[in-house]
Amino acid sequence: MSTGWICCQTYKAITPDGFPPKFLRRKGWEVHTSTPNDFQLGNALGLDSALRAPLPEFNFPLSCTSSQPVVVGKWYSPFMFIKAGTLKDQMSTSMYYELTLEQNQGNVVDVDVVLPREVVSAARREAMDVKVVNGVMWFKGCNIEGQERSVGLNLEVFERMKWEQERVGWVGGNDRQVSLKGVEEFGGTGRWGKFGCHILAERFVLKRMDGSRVLTYEFNHINKIQSKWE
Repeated sequence: MSTGWICCQTYKAITPDGFPPKFLRRKGWEVHTSTPNDFQLGNALGLDSALRAPLPEFNFPLSCTSSQPVVVGKWYSPFMFIKAGTLKDQMSTSMYYELTLEQNQGNVVDVDVVLPREVVSAARREAMDVKVVNGVMWFKGCNIEGQERSVGLNLEVFERMKWEQERVGWVGGNDRQVSLKGVEEFGGTGRWGKFGCHILAERFVLKRMDGSRVLTYEFNHINKIQSKWE
C-alpha cells in the first residue's frame, strides 16, 4: 500500500493589484501525494574521484576489443531534463533517469588511425543527427527495426558532462575526428606476435528506471594511450 500525506500551500499574488483565478479563491484545497511501491532509488554518490584517477587495469589479452568497464560515477536526473518519448510516457515509466560514468581501455589496433573524439548512441545505434533546439540537444538514431528514435538532453546536462571530461584532460575541437599517429618500439626480448594500442574511453550511460538504455555518450581521450606487445 502506498503511503501518503497532505500538503498545505498558500498562494499569494506577486503584483500589488494581482487577483487570483476563481479556482484558487476556493477554500478547502488539499494536495495528496503518494509514493508507489515500485519506485526505489539506490545510492547515487556522484563521482568517485579515487576510483577514476588511475587508468583501468591493463591486464587483458589483445584478443579482447576492450577492458571491462568500471563505473566511476552515478547520478539521478529528474525526467524534465531528459526528452525521451512523450511527457505522459515519462511520467508513467520513468520519472527519474540513472546516469553513470564508465571508463575502460578501448583497442585502437594501429598507431596510424582516425578516431572520433565523441561517439553518441541513441536506441543502441550511433546517432545520425545532432542539433540544438530551444535549449535541448537532440540526438536522432534508429533502433534495430530501423525506426527513428530521438533523445534530448537539456544543455545544462550536456555541458556538465563535457565539463567533467575537460577537467581531466579530454581534448575537444571543431573536428569530430582526429588523426592518431605514432611510433612504438619493442623494448622486450625474444619474439612478439601481436601488438595493440589502447585508448582511454569514458562514457556516460543514461538509463530508465527499468534498466533500459536511452543514450550513451562516449568521450575518447586521445592523449591517454597505452601499448602492449604479446
